[in-house]
Amino acid sequence: MRKTTFIGNFVAWVAVAALCIAFLAWYHMSDAGVVSAALAGSSLVQLGVVLASPALLYAMGVVLGLLLVWFKRILMGRVAKRACRAVGIALAVLLALAAVPVFSPDSGGAFLGVSVVVIYVTRAAPILIMVFGLLYALGCSGVDASKRGPFAKYLPDDDEKDGRAA
Repeated sequence: MRKTTFIGNFVAWVAVAALCIAFLAWYHMSDAGVVSAALAGSSLVQLGVVLASPALLYAMGVVLGLLLVWFKRILMGRVAKRACRAVGIALAVLLALAAVPVFSPDSGGAFLGVSVVVIYVTRAAPILIMVFGLLYALGCSGVDASKRGPFAKYLPDDDEKDGRAA
């Protein structure tokens, strides 16, 4: 992974995590009257209620994954890297789709199911959202240039025959 990729992703996802933490702290520590008045008057606050927890979990998974990839120098094959990136981005898009009913109440129930799934998974299996963030981070890893694959260090060398070196 290039240094600019690491720094850019790390700073962006730490900022997302910090914003989510700040919102959740305000939401849970404020007086109930203040929170209900803010909920009635602002769609941004309603968006925070829906997305703050899953976005925080996803950002935590990405940050931990980026640190793991950077310090352990993890390299992946091109196909595995693209697959991890696609799955990680797919969940980020799912999180974004969960926000549609907040901004467009006229959309009916089209995206309400997505919101319900995101909120349910956040409550029932939060580690799953972190795993998708980790997959996004693995999609940012470097590419293994060897043709032998990621488990080649555990396999015998190609020039060995019948357990003897050639």
